[in-house]
Amino acid sequence: MPEHEVRYGIPAQTLAGALNAYAAASSVQVLYETSLVAGRKSASVSGDLAPSVALQRLLAGTGLVARQTDVDAVTVVPADREAALRLPSGDEQTLMAALQVGILDALCKSELTRPGNFRIALQLWINPVGTVRHAVLLGSTGDFRRDDALVLALRRVTLAGMAPAKVAQPVTMVIAPRGRDQPRECGPPE
Repeated sequence: MPEHEVRYGIPAQTLAGALNAYAAASSVQVLYETSLVAGRKSASVSGDLAPSVALQRLLAGTGLVARQTDVDAVTVVPADREAALRLPSGDEQTLMAALQVGILDALCKSELTRPGNFRIALQLWINPVGTVRHAVLLGSTGDFRRDDALVLALRRVTLAGMAPAKVAQPVTMVIAPRGRDQPRECGPPE
């Protein structure tokens, strides 16, 4: 199935800022370790592009690539083999995918936190037994009740027995509304 094109106008900037802008424009959930993008700059991306092409251009020259973990979700990881060998490779990707599933499961339990009509960047610190010990919103959804409910829901996320010992923390994630032609994260209600 071909990707629909989205209009982008993202200037070169900090990689974290560019990834947030990309997620907002494309409705793709982006998960990355904060330490991985720290100090890196993005390339500029403009024009009507498929989301995968836009992300590839945005990451050009950073030494990072995006690995798709779901229909509309990606994890940003090192591109080179040496860096990949220093990471727990498939284990890290499995952990990040489990984190995305855990977050969606927690947020879908309440109409107030159900993804779909808000955008927020967040940071999570995960304890050695695989539960979120601290969650911080990087901004506001525009609804303080929702913001408080999001933090409480995120603190209940568990990674089903997975220990994040080698994952740099905090982990940063952007939750953005999906496009009209994409399936909803939570299923029926809405």
